Amino acid sequence: MNNMVDVFGATSTTDEVLSGVNLQGKRILVTGVSAGLGIETARSLAAHGADVVGAARDLKKAEAATAQVRKDAVAAGGSFELVALDLASSKSVRASAEELLAKGQFFDVIIANAGVMANPSATRRMALRRSLGPIILATLSWSTELRRCCAMAAG
Repeated sequence: MNNMVDVFGATSTTDEVLSGVNLQGKRILVTGVSAGLGIETARSLAAHGADVVGAARDLKKAEAATAQVRKDAVAAGGSFELVALDLASSKSVRASAEELLAKGQFFDVIIANAGVMANPSATRRMALRRSLGPIILATLSWSTELRRCCAMAAG
């Protein structure tokens, strides 16, 4: 049996990893869909038929950045929608979780991708404050709230 490291590596693309995988009927939440890996993750999942919910702090930026995601979703029979989520704001974390829970739809997968890029001019204390809270603690709080959406899938 092959080890995944033998099959996929640093140069593997998302489309190679998902080749032959049909994600129709799967509902997947991806954070950080306004740039970088979040966009590519959402695009590839949608291109394989998943119903993707993308979370982003700046919805205007995310709308523009995810045009291809929407096209790929439609072409593959999936869907793509955006929700507001600012992990630096506990109010936004609660509001986003409440909005998703109110829909009563479960998630098969949650991909917590959102992050803050390193700021070389920031002090260590400032960097910890900007990353520990929003990235680790807020993501934990938000995903804990959303576990009810995942629990719905289990019945």
